[in-house]
Amino acid sequence: MKKLVRFLSLLMGLAVLTASPGFAGKPLHGLSLYGPQDLKYQPGQPYRYAHPNAPKGGRLTLNTLGAFTKLNPLSLKGVPAPYVDLLVFQTPMDGSMDDNEPFSQYGNLVEKAELADDRLSMIYHIRKNAKFSDGHPVTADDFVFSFNLIQDSEYHPFYKHYFADIQSAEKLDSHRVKYTFAFYNQELPLIVGQMSILPKHVYGQKGKTFGSDFDDNAVGSGPYTVKKYEFSKYITYQRNPDWWGKDLTVNQGRYNFDEITVKVYLDPVAMREAFKGGEYDLNMIGSSRDWALDYQGDFVKMKYYLRKELPHTRVSGMQGFAMNTRRDLFKSRKVRAALALVMDFEWSNQNLFYSQYTRSDCYFDNNPEMKAQGIPQGKVKEILLNLSKKHGKKFVPKTVFTKPVGAPGQGIPIAKNLALANKLLDSEGWKRGSDGIRQKKGKRLEIEFLYFNQQWERIIEPFQNNLKKIGAQLKLKRVQAAQYEERLREFKFDMALVSFGQSRSPGNEQRSMWTSEAAKVPGSRNYMGIENPAIDELTDIIVKAKTRKELVDAIQALDRILTHQFYIVPHWYIGYDRMVHWNRFSHPKVIPSASNRLVHFLQWWWYDEAKAKKLKTARAAGEPVN
Repeated sequence: MKKLVRFLSLLMGLAVLTASPGFAGKPLHGLSLYGPQDLKYQPGQPYRYAHPNAPKGGRLTLNTLGAFTKLNPLSLKGVPAPYVDLLVFQTPMDGSMDDNEPFSQYGNLVEKAELADDRLSMIYHIRKNAKFSDGHPVTADDFVFSFNLIQDSEYHPFYKHYFADIQSAEKLDSHRVKYTFAFYNQELPLIVGQMSILPKHVYGQKGKTFGSDFDDNAVGSGPYTVKKYEFSKYITYQRNPDWWGKDLTVNQGRYNFDEITVKVYLDPVAMREAFKGGEYDLNMIGSSRDWALDYQGDFVKMKYYLRKELPHTRVSGMQGFAMNTRRDLFKSRKVRAALALVMDFEWSNQNLFYSQYTRSDCYFDNNPEMKAQGIPQGKVKEILLNLSKKHGKKFVPKTVFTKPVGAPGQGIPIAKNLALANKLLDSEGWKRGSDGIRQKKGKRLEIEFLYFNQQWERIIEPFQNNLKKIGAQLKLKRVQAAQYEERLREFKFDMALVSFGQSRSPGNEQRSMWTSEAAKVPGSRNYMGIENPAIDELTDIIVKAKTRKELVDAIQALDRILTHQFYIVPHWYIGYDRMVHWNRFSHPKVIPSASNRLVHFLQWWWYDEAKAKKLKTARAAGEPVN
């Protein structure tokens, strides 16, 4: 899980407060999914991945592919400015990046959290020195307003699903707010901690519409403010010297750049060359071709910029070509299986990807705890049997009991997969026409593939050719990034490239990905339009799990059904991050292996004046950096 990740503030000391009626123990500086005993850090203890004395100053320039159209990160329509949610806005609690804490939080805007012993309610104690960038204090009114705002029709629906089980937010006094939960859920107290807090006096103005009148606004309580920007071109953030949280222990060595600029590129080739020309500082390489063939020249040899492979332990999630089951063509499981069978990963990995990738077997790969192994046993089998009896084989396929998770046809020669795909389509009544394209009831087996990044064309083409061999025509539809986002949001596509990131602690966000309710809500992440009552029930089990074992068992059952329903043509993953950056930055000794490396760079690295001078001198002389 956790979709709205941030990173934490700890108290210098913990004052003892009188517990409110119905609450057990003293207020805590942090929360962990299964109890305070799992908290690794005590008040005043810095993170092991921090360098508390990191110098402030300098500028960081980053890149993004595709335009942005607004500064409001929470409204439904439009594309928000990159990193505005991380740099300008804050949440009550921040999630730990530590490898040993799958889901722990510590106080950020909140000084302490007072959790009822039945976990059905919680009181936040808001820091009295917390302020928004315009100087207005952060109060309980802002917390209650931010909670109520979620119900606005123009608020992004992902959050409506994510926060759905928070029943109410009640102001107790100016700096205390009480949350009540709809039912017992281990995760709910921590989910509250991921809610962005907006200033009521700005975003609650009468006569203003949240979805359109605040596209140019970015007033938050975070460490940066927006200095200048031009939609679709760039945005520059400046560090707020008067930021209220700069002296907290947790923020020592954090948010070190005076300015952060993000430049927009519309073409990936131009973006790659811009890095080599020094137009921006850091590039996370998503293309195996670029990694294999570029960033290998004299500038690397002379250490002008550094090329790094950084192993990680993140759950891989799932990337692939999603089939929109709202379309009649994709309602058949056999048709979906046939189309997925013709993806020849082995050929692509060898000829296109320089053998850098591993095929994705399932939706929770690269994690030995959560990934389903072999055929189901024990509690996982029991869950699946109960679901099968209740909902039938249409929703819980027989193969979930007889076959392990895995990409369709993986490890089988492509000729056999093509033959099986043809049989499946024959059995569903799709007959070949005179031009070789199959037809059924007057409709041709034609699929529009939606994408925006031109680099994907060389990857799609072999898949397109194999589809033609089974009588399916894939038509490529390239659009601009903003239009791509809009069409995904409105589910106006046949097949499209999508990804589902996962954390080490899946939970409420699963609702927006897989449930029948989400399938009907524009802006949800249920791109495939899944309406499966067995999956709906499993999602509830995941959300309400009381132990880690209950959670993992339900995740494995969910993974098996998703995989065997063939909703997506699975892609691949890589167990390390590929990074290049100019040699003028330094970082803490510890980089958490489960962290998002770009976010870590943004928040914990710093501009190194000595390195910058050495780089400038070496480049001027045409010599290597010493």
